[in-house]
Formats: sequence, structure tokens, C-alpha cells
Amino acid sequence: MTISRAYKYRLYPKPDQFPFLSRHFGSCRFVYNHFLDLREKSCAAGTPLSGFACKRMLPSLKEEHPWLKEINSQSLQQSVLTLELAYRGFFKGLGKHPVFKSKHGRQSFRVPQHLSIRGNCLYIPKMKTALKMKLHRPVAGEIKSCTISRTPSGKFFVSFAVEQEIDTSSRNASLPAASNVEGYDLGLVNFTTSSSGEKVETPKFLRKSLGKIEKLQRSVSRKKKGSKNRDKARIRLARCHEHIANQRSDFLHKQSRKAVDENQVLCLEDLNVKGMMLYGRLGLSVGDAALGEFVRQVSYKALWSGKRIARIGRFYPSTKTCSECWLVNDHLMLNDREWTCRHCGTVHDRDHNAAKVIKTVGQDLPEVTPAEKRTSVFSMKGMRRRSKKAQAPGDDTSTSVKQEAKASR
Repeated sequence: MTISRAYKYRLYPKPDQFPFLSRHFGSCRFVYNHFLDLREKSCAAGTPLSGFACKRMLPSLKEEHPWLKEINSQSLQQSVLTLELAYRGFFKGLGKHPVFKSKHGRQSFRVPQHLSIRGNCLYIPKMKTALKMKLHRPVAGEIKSCTISRTPSGKFFVSFAVEQEIDTSSRNASLPAASNVEGYDLGLVNFTTSSSGEKVETPKFLRKSLGKIEKLQRSVSRKKKGSKNRDKARIRLARCHEHIANQRSDFLHKQSRKAVDENQVLCLEDLNVKGMMLYGRLGLSVGDAALGEFVRQVSYKALWSGKRIARIGRFYPSTKTCSECWLVNDHLMLNDREWTCRHCGTVHDRDHNAAKVIKTVGQDLPEVTPAEKRTSVFSMKGMRRRSKKAQAPGDDTSTSVKQEAKASR
């Protein structure tokens, strides 16, 4: 099976290489913002521009701004392509409307061709000297492109997009088919609760660092704009946010890898994370827990490992349903951590009971397949887009699962 994968490494450019990278960041950002403004004005005038039309306008833009000729032409074309993909995602309802890029946030540019790795050095077009990087693991697969980025704290990274072949048959055959099925209930008090009773407490990295963030933000606001001290305070604040993001990413990768390695079939709930973030005070906790990112990581890691994912319906009452007699307790409140079934008298732990219900319902689905996989190919030259979607059975299973649950009572 062919998969798309990314490898990220830390870059250590020399001081004389900073101007080259800064010019590339600024030029690609300028091209993106220029054509975003042009497309917005043309759309308001009733003559919308396509991505291919914008790409054909790049040579005239270089004549108008000669300093763009010093930049890799393919990197500028990738900025136009990125804008076109952002518009397509917005029109399909997959993302927000494209906005202008700022020089104060994360900076990046893409190199699609003519790059090479020699030892611990990266060679890219227009740059005569090599970029030193920390190659902590080999790049496996065929390199399709690379993206060089700079974080707000001033660190440089390179990410390689590769395609590689993996064999999932041997991994799948080495595990028992029936004994490794687990259901997971995701929450805010306990990050995950498995059907076997294991609980993982939510670390709350952002909550624990709010005091430090507020102190650093006050320090930034009190500094004079444009001063060196304000820039130093801004970097300290950016490093704090980066540390929190790294903590969260490390925790999510460890938990998702553990769940995939220990089970053959993983049963999860289809959560509306964006809707949950609108619940007032709970919104910050939902974003801090990153439940959607955990489900995403489990999904692609299960696909790579030959495991299976089952998702029950979003509106199925897994928390209110008794895992013993399947009676639905409509009077259960959010603050009820334990409840007693009025039919069979079983005392339930709220999260553990939900995990057992998710496991029972998930493994009884007609087919349990990996999560939805979507691949798309887009060509600026021919304006062609081919999309292949393999929708997993069980995405709209609220009605069928309810019928099966009633029949099993």
C-alpha cells in the first residue's frame, strides 16, 4: 500500500544564510497576499479569477517587481497553488475563507523539485551553500517536495513530503483477530477511558501554563512597539506557546501509538469537536485536550499498521445507555460521574460504561474498516482535479445502531 508521509527535521542555517531565507519567506508571502487581494477585488467586480489565470500572471508580476527574479520560480508558483487549494477548500466547506499572511507568524515556502540531501546537509535551488540539518532518522520513501519554515520563536525546520510503500499484511496477521478489540470514551476529566477500565488523566498543559502566559503577554504589551525589548518579550511568549504545543504533541503521539499497538480493532465515537468548543468555559478545555487530533492520529496510524477503526454515530447515547440491560437513562446530567440503572440496579462509572457501550456497538457493525481516506490530485496546467473517497461504513450509523441495540435488549 502506498501512503503519503512527512518527515520533519530541525535546520541550523548560518548567519549569512538568513537573508536568503528571509527573502524567500517574504516573496512567497507577497505573492500569496497579492493574488488574494486581486482575486477578492475581481470577485467583487463580478469577474472572478482562477488559479491558473493567476499563475499565468506571475511573469508580468516579476517584471513589475524585479526582486522576485532572485527567488526560486517554483516556490512562487507553489504560493499560487496554495491559495487556489485554500479557495477550493473554502467553497467545499472544508475550511475558512483565505486570509492575508502576516510577517509576524509562522513563515514558510515550498520547494517541489531539484532538492537533494547529502549527509546532514540540504541543497535547494538558488542557494549555493548547504543548509545544515539534524538528520535524526533517515528519510524513507520517494521525496516529492519539501517545506522550509520558521516558527515565531525563530527556529527553522524542514518537512519532506514522501511516498512510500508499506506492507500491512504481516502486521495484521501477527495479531489475534478476536481478542484485541477495545472501545474508547474521550472526555475532559479523563482523556481516554477504555472498555477494560484503564483511564488516562487529561494533562491540561494549557491550563497549567495560563499564569505564565498572562505574565509574558503583559510584558509584551508594556514594551514600546518596534523596540528590541518588545521583540525579546515576543520571542519569550512564542517559546512558551511552542513548549505547550510540543508537550501536547508528544502526549498525543504516545497515547495514539499505544492504543494502535495494543489493539486490533479500535471503537471510537464520532465527536463534534468544533461544536464542543462553543460551550462557553468548556471551549478552552476542549481545545487544550485536542480530542480531534487524537482521533486523527489514531486513524492514520491504524491505517498504516493494518488495524481497523469503528466509529459509532455521533448522536448515539453511549453515556446514557446501560451496558448490561441497554436501558437509556434520559435523566443523566453532565455532573453525574456515577449512576445506578433503575432496571438492573448496576452501578456504573460514567466513562467506563460509555466505553463498554462503544465497544459493544462498534464491533457489532456489519463491517469495520479504517477511517475515511481521501486523496486528491490537482493540476494547475490542465485545471483537473480527481478525488477518490472511500467512505467507511458506519459514518451514518445512528439509525441502524439504534435498531441493533433495541433488538439486543
